[in-house]
Amino acid sequence: MSDIQIVAEIGCNHNGSVELAKKMMKKAKEAGADAVKFQSFVPENLVSRYAPKAEYQKKNDGNGSQLDMLKKLALTETEYLELVQYASTLDIQIFSTPFDFESFSFLQKIGQNIWKVPSGEITNLPYLQRVAAIECQNKQVILSTGMSTIDEVKYAINVLQQSKDTSFTVLHCNTQYPTEPEDMNLLAMNKLQELAPDWKIGLSDHSEGIVASLVAVGLGAKFIEKHFTLDKAMPGPDHKASITPEELKELCVGVHKAEIMLGNETKEVTESERSNIFVARKSIVAKRKIMRGEMFSEENITCKRPGNGISPIHWYEVLGKEAEKDFEIDELISCKGVNREDE
Repeated sequence: MSDIQIVAEIGCNHNGSVELAKKMMKKAKEAGADAVKFQSFVPENLVSRYAPKAEYQKKNDGNGSQLDMLKKLALTETEYLELVQYASTLDIQIFSTPFDFESFSFLQKIGQNIWKVPSGEITNLPYLQRVAAIECQNKQVILSTGMSTIDEVKYAINVLQQSKDTSFTVLHCNTQYPTEPEDMNLLAMNKLQELAPDWKIGLSDHSEGIVASLVAVGLGAKFIEKHFTLDKAMPGPDHKASITPEELKELCVGVHKAEIMLGNETKEVTESERSNIFVARKSIVAKRKIMRGEMFSEENITCKRPGNGISPIHWYEVLGKEAEKDFEIDELISCKGVNREDE
C-alpha cells in the first residue's frame, strides 16, 4: 500500500454543477486518485463586494468582481452532502476546504476529519486557531504555504500544532496558475522539513504537467495535490491550470512508480543484478603464455571479463607470486592463497 496520498483538487472546477462534480469524482477515482477535494464557502462571507479578481482569474474568467464569480461556483450544503454520499459509493475519500466559519461549522457537523489550510489563510490567526481547536477522530491538518515567508510558515505551524492527536502535513506551493518552472523552487521542501521535522511534507502543484510532482516524491513528499478538470477549455478560473483525467492517471502511475524506485537507504546487490556480476566484472587472466615457475608481473597478466576468476581487487596479492602451472593467453589465473570468485 502506498504511503503517498494523491488528491485531485476539484475545487471550483465543477462550475457550480453537482452532476459535473460527480463526473469528475468518478474520473478521479478511475485515474487512481486517493481523494477528491472541494472548496466550501458562502460567497458573501468570503469576499467583500470590492475584492478584485486575480490576474489569472480575469484572463480565464473575464472581467467582473470576485464576488460575482464565486456566486456562480458555490455549492450549497445540500449539494455537497450529495457529493459526500456519492463518494462513499465510489470508495474515494472526499474533503473540502472551508473559507469561512459558517462553512467550518457545516463540515464539522458532517464529520469531516481532514482540514486543509489554504495558502491565503496562512496569516489568518482566527482561522488557524479554529483549525487547531477542532476535535475529531483521525484528524489530519494540511498547511499550504504559497505566498509565504519562512517566518509566516513558522507562525502558522506553531499555532496549528497545538492541535492534539493530529497528523500534520506541510505543503510547498507557489500560488500562480500555472506556475512557471523557474518559480517551483522544489528544494524549499527541504527547508520546510527542517522547520517541522515531525510533519509530513508534500506539494500543492500548480505547474503544468507532472514533472514537479514526481520530483517532489524524490524529495520525500507524502502528499501530492493537483487541480483537476475534465476539459481545460471549460469556462472558469482554474481549468487551464488543471490536469485532465488522462494526465491524472499518468501522475498516479508515475508517483507510485517513483515511490517504488526510491527503495531504501541501504546500498546492496539486488537479486536482479546479481547474475550480471559474472558478465560485467573482470578477472585476472594471462596476458600472454605463462610458463610454470614464472613470476606474475604486469607484463604477463592483465584484467578481462568475465568476473568468475580472481578479482582485480587482489591485483597486488597476485603480483610477484610464482606460477604453479602453465597458463594459456586469456586463461584465468589461479594463485595459492587467493580464491577465485567461482570457488
